[in-house]
Amino acid sequence: MVHTRKELAMIKKIISTFSEIAFPKVCVCCGNSVVPPNECICNYCLRNRFEPHMSDETLILPEIINFQFAMWQFDKGGYLQNLLHKLKYDYLKGVGEELGFAAGKAFLKYNEINNFNIGELTPLIVPVPLHPSKQRKRGYNQARAIGEGISKVTDWPVIASAVVERVKKTTTQTGLSSEARKKNLFQAFKLNDREIINHHFPIVVDDVFTTGATTFELADELLKENREQRAGIITVAMA
Repeated sequence: MVHTRKELAMIKKIISTFSEIAFPKVCVCCGNSVVPPNECICNYCLRNRFEPHMSDETLILPEIINFQFAMWQFDKGGYLQNLLHKLKYDYLKGVGEELGFAAGKAFLKYNEINNFNIGELTPLIVPVPLHPSKQRKRGYNQARAIGEGISKVTDWPVIASAVVERVKKTTTQTGLSSEARKKNLFQAFKLNDREIINHHFPIVVDDVFTTGATTFELADELLKENREQRAGIITVAMA
């Protein structure tokens, strides 16, 4: 039997409706129904679930870093840690894009009041790259997914993945002291095109800011031949 286009559209709609009833889309964070159905995280979790990060006046940034912004305070053992774990290991790239979109909105709102002094150069989103072996295992880079979400709300370009690489296979940072983290990440990154950085204000993007060792090392590589230039850091959470 050959169906008309109108009949096929009706059949597709019926199947879609049945699927939503039989297998409702739920928030990957809390398990409640998600509205609209094409999103991963419900509005309640995005707006009310997590504690906003308050700027830490005691944090000392390297001279090349103009600002460090985190959207939420990390909750060890809580909903946010579980959500970021799913982003990294459960192939939920859409979670990263939604978190990035939310972080981008939060940053723009915060910057209206605080003026982080980005300058006249166009911001360029630089996600912290994964080592190729780790990216093959995970299937994608969670920091790049967050960066793409930030780009959607800010219209800032995202640097091409081939331009900046992670060339050193570092051990996990968990449990390491601040000094050990610095040593672990020393010369971990390589920038392959300095011209693009010279014409932009780089904004390093990652999921969690802990001691800053990772983002500081990447920023140092980006600006090592132009110490007069500055960079910024945006993360979903601050630990």
